[in-house]
Amino acid sequence: MVGSVLTHHGEAFRTAKDRRAPAVSPRESLKRFHDMGRWILALFALFGLFGLVFAWPGAAEELDLSKLSNQKIIATAPELHPSALYVLAARLLAQGKGQEAANWMYAGQLRYRILIATAKQAASGNDRALFGALTEQVGRPVNEYIAGDPDEWIAAINWALEWDDTNPNGLVDKTEHAAIISEIRKNLTKFRDDIDGRRDEIARERSKNGLKNR
Repeated sequence: MVGSVLTHHGEAFRTAKDRRAPAVSPRESLKRFHDMGRWILALFALFGLFGLVFAWPGAAEELDLSKLSNQKIIATAPELHPSALYVLAARLLAQGKGQEAANWMYAGQLRYRILIATAKQAASGNDRALFGALTEQVGRPVNEYIAGDPDEWIAAINWALEWDDTNPNGLVDKTEHAAIISEIRKNLTKFRDDIDGRRDEIARERSKNGLKNR
């Protein structure tokens, strides 16, 4: 089943239990995310993650996410908590920049999986909860868009893999955790290859569920 391939990384189309719901137009889908930043800020406050999100080297104080421009997030992304990359992805999707949104969402997802896998169990609890919420609220709509063109989908994953490889990780020691990082990257690579091998199946399933193929 295609769904079994995709669910692990965020659904790119509705599952069987959702098929009775009316399809959402691209315009309506984008409109949902104009207030996404405010909702995610509430999640950060709930889980106490402001210090993590903005604790890059040299930061003198916690910063309000709403005051960070997209350019600032991009410039400091290697040092930021990966949840900030989901915020960036949500903003880009709301601006109609679906490819860029997917690039940064997968970069955030990759860094988030690495962070959770290398954290101590007690320390990773909040991150797991927030990751699950962001996967549903940001990852799902980004995937609904990007999966409309498998070439763009694959390009987004390749971009994220390259970005992760060529940039430092401010929260995880790449040398100390090389084996774990390698395994997580292999999983994402396998997911990318599964997409490439199931193009027709994905397109049929999206059409059945009222999602546009580009």
